[in-house]
Amino acid sequence: MLIIENLNKSYGNNLILENINLSFGKGVYALVAPNGFGKTTLLSMMSTIMNPSGGDIKYNGKSIYKLGEKYRDILGYLPQTIGYYENNTAVQNLLYVAALKGIDKSTAKKRIDYMLEQFGLIESKDKKIRTFSGGMKQRIGIIGALLNDPQIILLDEPTAGLDPKERKNLKTILAHMGQEKLILVSTHIISDIEFLANQIIMLKD
Repeated sequence: MLIIENLNKSYGNNLILENINLSFGKGVYALVAPNGFGKTTLLSMMSTIMNPSGGDIKYNGKSIYKLGEKYRDILGYLPQTIGYYENNTAVQNLLYVAALKGIDKSTAKKRIDYMLEQFGLIESKDKKIRTFSGGMKQRIGIIGALLNDPQIILLDEPTAGLDPKERKNLKTILAHMGQEKLILVSTHIISDIEFLANQIIMLKD
């Protein structure tokens, strides 16, 4: 169970988020708001990249900021902007991500091949990232977020750059994973999640 309690975030006198209270169990949740309304800020705090100005986020009763690595071990996070080593191949980039996540190389190779197959990229595994389209790069980013088989998955605008076929495949994968995991998808496009999400969270004003 992931619970957000009275969460606030300010930059100087600029209040971004105020008194956010949410609770999550297994399933797929959508976080919907226009651009600039704090979706990325909320996900950044939920992934411990950013600290709140007030309030707390708890996983099974303990603050995620105190859990540290124990929390991040079960977390998969796709940020809105992803950096790649453009002259490395897809597999090399993903092996680097796996190493950062502490996944041993043998396990990582098997997991990477499986995920590349799932996302229709297995034939491009040894091609350099600089030759990839925006949609292909986005899928590599999603795979990176899922490499450690996380229990909590936070995806910030995951369908950006994906064509209709790729979007449909992602929805199918997330719907299946949502039976056992907590998945939060941030978007400003309702059609991306209206038939996928168990609950929709809207940020307003």
